[in-house]
Amino acid sequence: MRDLLPRTITAIVAIAIVVAALALGWAWQSIWPVAFLGAFVVGVASWEYVQLLERNGVSLNRFFFVSSAVLVMLAYGTPEAAFGDLVLWTALVFPIALYLFDPDALRKILATMGGIIYIPYLLHFFYPLYRAGALYGLLALALVWGYDIGAYIAGSAWGRSLLAPTISPRKSWEGVAGGFILSLTVAAVAPIWKDWWASLPHMIALAGITSALTQLGDLLESRLKRLAQVKDTGGLMPGHGGVLDRIDGLLLAIPAIYFYFRFVLKWV
Repeated sequence: MRDLLPRTITAIVAIAIVVAALALGWAWQSIWPVAFLGAFVVGVASWEYVQLLERNGVSLNRFFFVSSAVLVMLAYGTPEAAFGDLVLWTALVFPIALYLFDPDALRKILATMGGIIYIPYLLHFFYPLYRAGALYGLLALALVWGYDIGAYIAGSAWGRSLLAPTISPRKSWEGVAGGFILSLTVAAVAPIWKDWWASLPHMIALAGITSALTQLGDLLESRLKRLAQVKDTGGLMPGHGGVLDRIDGLLLAIPAIYFYFRFVLKWV
């Protein structure tokens, strides 16, 4: 836990920026403070994604990929959801024309399409949560943050049973348990439940879904890094690595949390 201090300072600063954007957007009744922050996050994460691919022998057009990812994230911030779908469709179709005659066409096309879905499309599911209520959006983020923090602390202190040693040697089942407990605690103290005891199954379900998918997203990105033979995707966030290192779990968990709120709780 020797890197705890830089991790903590970076986390506090990052969380403060995110919460400020959420509060500002809610005060202005506008999605754009959140959308512009999201576009910045997507832009940096997309650049890091391209770098990972290059270390795996797949060289994409950096300008096209990063700009496409940012535009997709911004487009979904508009009131017309179909406009986001249009920009997404364009970003998925254009690489076919761009790389069709490239000797490595198949890998470049699939890597571009996969990256556009992986980063901006999955992250855009935060928008409908936030639009339905700032607390819903903040809770979704806090559930993931809670899992990450709990898993890090429990894994560092008590981790013995390795979760996936061939992919991420430091991940442990004790960390998973610690992450779930803290994520459940976050769900339990959230001021959104009308009947606390009756809502307990929803709290457990949300914590379980968040824990499973946050961990899966982390392992996916760890697999990409292992293939690229790098420890971190970047150095923008001291103690954490790159932006993609920080949002890897968020990318898979946020859509699932949205779907739970949409189809089970029916609140959004």
